[in-house]
Amino acid sequence: MKFITRLMAALLTTLMTTAGPGARAAPVLAKDVLAQFVPGISLSLQPFGNVQCYGLIMPSQRVPEAGINGTPLPQGGTLRFGRVPDPVDGRRWAMRFTVMPTDPLTAGSYRCETAFNPSTSGLPRGRVFWHAYSVYLPDWRSTNDEQQLTQWHAGDTSGLQPIYALLSRDGQMRLVMRSSTAPNPTPATVRTQVLWSTNSWVPNQWITVVTQALVSTDPAAAPFIQTWINGNLVVNYKGPVGYNQPTAQPYAKHGIYHWTNMNAWDLRLPQRDVLFRRAALVLDPGRAYTAADLAAFVNAP
Repeated sequence: MKFITRLMAALLTTLMTTAGPGARAAPVLAKDVLAQFVPGISLSLQPFGNVQCYGLIMPSQRVPEAGINGTPLPQGGTLRFGRVPDPVDGRRWAMRFTVMPTDPLTAGSYRCETAFNPSTSGLPRGRVFWHAYSVYLPDWRSTNDEQQLTQWHAGDTSGLQPIYALLSRDGQMRLVMRSSTAPNPTPATVRTQVLWSTNSWVPNQWITVVTQALVSTDPAAAPFIQTWINGNLVVNYKGPVGYNQPTAQPYAKHGIYHWTNMNAWDLRLPQRDVLFRRAALVLDPGRAYTAADLAAFVNAP
């Protein structure tokens, strides 16, 4: 058993530090990776947190290799969450998330998401970190509802909305940030800012999103968010990030979250799919990494 554990650790380290054919290696050290999921590795070997999908919440390592399946889908198959061939490169794997409006609710909403474990790999407060992933979105441009694709969950039970989220709404892609410096933040004290939006995103292709940030509401900590999309800096924000909740532990989620309050499902497109390559949280204590390093890292096999 120890030999197998060492072997898998070596495999994970190799996968984390090796770029794809023809690409330069991303110098991301295994010791700096707080959490990640890697589509090319068996789910049973990935203790990144849990999967919340089709009315189920289960540890990532307990998801069957066949994935989480449900009723037949309009576009064929039954898969709601699992590993599938990369639609651009069939030699690779991707994580697929699928939700239908007839699916059972999960934690009170329509969702199929992964959640990094907040107790072991939550967003570091007051420290610089990177959050990076590649996402593949089919053509949702005609829809008028909102689906969150990634989010920094606030980590509390007060019902505050995500700190930072990538979402699709009214044919747009948006990056939305929220903050409150109030000692006991409530929805009334939260400031919501759309830091980036576009109507010109191209569906059915991989979009690489890399964010460097420091989460804090203390000006002395110099909180900030910088986000690059496909190598272009689209967000360069300085100011409070998140909520003044010292005991709450924010954490990252990926997938599809369709909240139900005043967000009716646009039934012109009942089946919603999104795919991810690798997604990762990475510490950067020496400010040694670049956005290009993280982009290469999450696009490695």
